[in-house]
Parts: sequence; C-alpha cells; structure tokens
Amino acid sequence: MRAVVMAVIGLLVLTSRRFPRSKKGSRLSRTSAMVGQVRKAIGDIYRIMAGTEHRMPSGYSLAVVAMAGLACAWLAGFTWKPAFSLGIAFAVGLYLRHRQVKKRRQSELPSSWPWYLERVRSKMLASSRSVAYVFFEEDVPDFQFLGKLLHEGRREFENSGNLTKSLETVWEMGEGEETTSYVCESLLDTLGSTSSQIENQLAIISSTIRSRNELRQETHSRLAGVRTARTFIVIIPLGMALAGVSFAGSLRPFLSPSSLLQLLAGLAITVLCWYWSSRLMAFPSLPTGTARKLLSDQEALP
Repeated sequence: MRAVVMAVIGLLVLTSRRFPRSKKGSRLSRTSAMVGQVRKAIGDIYRIMAGTEHRMPSGYSLAVVAMAGLACAWLAGFTWKPAFSLGIAFAVGLYLRHRQVKKRRQSELPSSWPWYLERVRSKMLASSRSVAYVFFEEDVPDFQFLGKLLHEGRREFENSGNLTKSLETVWEMGEGEETTSYVCESLLDTLGSTSSQIENQLAIISSTIRSRNELRQETHSRLAGVRTARTFIVIIPLGMALAGVSFAGSLRPFLSPSSLLQLLAGLAITVLCWYWSSRLMAFPSLPTGTARKLLSDQEALP
C-alpha cells in the first residue's frame, strides 16, 4: 500500500505539466490547478532552502512541506504520531531557514551599499560620465541580494531609460529595508544636481551608512551580555517547572484551575518582558524622511 501511494505521488509530480487544457470548472482543470499550486509551493520551498528567497513562506508552502515530511515518515514505516511530529519539524525548519535568509539579507545590504556607491563614484570620476550611465553598469556577484535589486533596476532602466523610475523600482524591491530606502531617497533628491555635487553626495551617503554600521556593531557587542542574561531568565523557570514535575511525579498538581491561571499569567508576563526588552535593545532605524536633512547637515559641516 505504501509503495502504491508513493508511486501515485511521483506520477502526479512528474506529469503535472502534461495535463491537457480543459474547460474552466472541469475536474481536470481543477486537478491541474491544484498540481500547479503544489509545484509553485515546491519552487518557493526550494528558493528558501537555497537561500535566494527572503520572503515569508506562505501557509500553503508550510502545509506542503509538513505534508511531505508526514508522508515520507509514513511511507518509511513510522506510525502516525512520529510522522506528524516529523511533518511539524519540517515546517518549523522551513520557517527557521526563512528567518536565517532574512537575517543574512539584513546584514548584507547595509555592508554592500557603501562599497557599491564608492565604485559608482570612482567610475564617475574616472570616465566623466553621468550617474545615469554608471549606476547600473557594475555587476556585484559577491553580494546576492544587492545584485538582485540592481538587476531589477537595470532592467527597468533598459526598458524606460529613466533613472528615477529605476531607483523607485529598487526602492520598491527593497521592501522597506532601511539602508536601501535611505540610498534611493537620497539619490532621488540629488538627481537634479551637477555631476560634482552628485559625487559629493555619494561620498556622504556612503560615509553615513558606514558610520551607522560601526555604531550598530558596537551596540550589538555591548548588549551581548544582556541578551545572554535574558535567555537565562527564560531557561531558569522552565528548569524549575521540570524539577517540580519530577518531584510531584505527575502533571496533576499543575492542571488545577488555579495552577493553570498562574501558569498563563507567568507566561504572559514573560512574553511581555521579552517583547519590551527587544524593543529597548533594538537599534534605532533611520527614518527615510530625514535623508535630505542629514545630507544638508553634513554638507554644512566644515
């Protein structure tokens, strides 16, 4: 029976693109649409696991990977409980991988933008060309996420020939990442200036981002002890709860109405303190609306 189920799943996946077109609403079209959704979810899962997709996986993708883990465990001979646990573990693993890729993107873009702006500025100085013909000329194979943003902007510039639209495309593809938003807004504010002024603005933007990166690293190192202490504050109550269960010999003392109420209150307070401490330790973001003010203030410095 397990071999038959595995053969049917493999047949559906391999022949999903060979379904003929049929009238809308027919059973065959619904089956083809469902298989298409599964293939799309598999593509999203593959891109997340490969580290090229930073967006949050959809609920459908999480369900697909959970069902895949459950089916693999069941076909391997496990009972339903271990198979269900493995499916949940697969879904959690996909979410943790998404968090890892997103964190890598958040650390790569602030460090790669100053390097790229310096390259653009040096090309402008060496070739005496305008920023419109230099900005999207450089390839960045060493920076995956910056290269993806620049590829979208380069494609827009090749289609429209408008640098403003291209920078707006990069800004939109950045999806609210503060360094990308700051760079795009600052450049959009300086497009009407002369080439020498734009070169100076590129240097100012690059130095501003570098100083913020250094300050962020210093802040992160100073708060390392606080983060460790916060983790221990969460671990210690869990250890005490396990010790209480071992002394009591069962969970019955913890299942009374008063015990459950105290447990929920303790969990609520812990979650609230964790959230509040995370807000206090977070590095302040750079509001994009202050880009012009920062540039004008730095230009006014002697």
